[in-house]
Formats: sequence, C-alpha cells, structure tokens
Amino acid sequence: MMLLTEQSTNTVLVLGAGQLGMPVLRAMSKKTHKNPSTKISVLLKEEASHAVSGSRKARLDELRALGISVVEGDLQRQSIDELSTIFRQFGAVINCSGFVGGPGTQIKITTAVLNAGVTRYFPWQFGVDYDIVGKGSGQEVWDEQLEVRHLLRGQSETDWTIVSTGIFTSYLFEPSFGVVDEKKHTVYGLGDWQHSITLTTPEDIGMLTAEIFFYQPEIRNKIVYIAGDTLKYIEIAELMES
Repeated sequence: MMLLTEQSTNTVLVLGAGQLGMPVLRAMSKKTHKNPSTKISVLLKEEASHAVSGSRKARLDELRALGISVVEGDLQRQSIDELSTIFRQFGAVINCSGFVGGPGTQIKITTAVLNAGVTRYFPWQFGVDYDIVGKGSGQEVWDEQLEVRHLLRGQSETDWTIVSTGIFTSYLFEPSFGVVDEKKHTVYGLGDWQHSITLTTPEDIGMLTAEIFFYQPEIRNKIVYIAGDTLKYIEIAELMES
C-alpha cells in the first residue's frame, strides 16, 4: 500500500483498473521509464486491494510488476470530503472509473477533485463529444457529463484535459447498443446509413492518454480528439458482411 505524502505535480492517481484503467496504467508505467520522477498510483476498493486469488489477485500482481502503488478508496460510498482528502495528496488525477457508479458519481468525483485543489485532472470524458450532444439526450449520465464540463470551465485552479474518443470499439458489438446483432447477422443504421460513428479501442485510448499527459508543453484546458476508426453505418454493415 502507498503511504500518502505531500502533493507533488509528479504524483498521479488513476481512478479504477478496469476496461480502460488497466490500459492507461500500463501505458503510464511505460512512460515513467523516461520520466522516473513520476510516480503512478491507482485507487481500488478495499476488497480489490487485498485480493488473494483469482483475477483480482492477478491484477494486483501486474500492478506491482508495473511499479504502481495501490490506494484504497470507494468512489460510491465515500463522501466528497473523504475523497478530497485522498485526492489532495496527488498532483494529477486521471479518472477511468466509468459509469458503474450510476448517476451523480461523476459530479461527485469532479467536485472532490476541485475541492482538493488537484493541479491536473483528466475527467471521465472518454466518449462522445457531449458539447455536441447537449442536454436532453435521454441518457441521464450523458447530461451529467455535460455538467462536469461546466464545472471544469467555471473554475481556474485545476487545469483539465478531456480526451474525446467516440465510443469503445467493443461497445459497437454490445446488444444493448443496437447496431450489431451478431446472432441475427444484422446491422442497424441509427438514423441514417450515411451517419458516421467514431470507434477507439481501450488499448489505443490508454496509449494516447499517456502520450497526451506527458506531452510538452502540457496540454491544459482543452479537448483532445482521438480516434481509431470513423466509419459510416453502411461501411460497418459491409465489413460485417465480408
């Protein structure tokens, strides 16, 4: 476990070690070979940080091999003040927590980051461009993502960087998304076959997030757009057919 120390701009806390968190952690760890003063930590729930078997234990072993310290915390259960106490020890926070916490979680995390006076923040905005989507999309957590942007833009103490990626490539094949139905060998064009969708793999997002973080001069208070592929729905149908 990591002993929390005074905040330094070279201390980075990654929130979560899941589908995106692990690729980000792996990529950040590689970059520290050329930036040895940078120390990477990851926030995990208590039960995950003490795992003794199974996939969670394998993940802990990998984190140790990568030189990443584990900090205990619970983004859902802990209060804003409690999270701020944790975040205050770090110069930068990269939020890879996803939507698993449900409505309100991203506002809570962002508020805690701002209250803690963290120098740099990469919010959980690894998705569509919420400025374009706007409010009233029918997705409550998407409306919240737009509110996160308003919070960040309405202050000047914490610098932020948004990495906008479209959707995770794997999500395209989730039945709930409603585009690719593998069982029925069917592709659905949402709205129009000529509409486009941007897809990026978590591995590429992780690699590019690390590149963006360490880029000089630092990228601050901007949205950075990255993409693996941008395809029209008709092109996806043709690829699936082939």
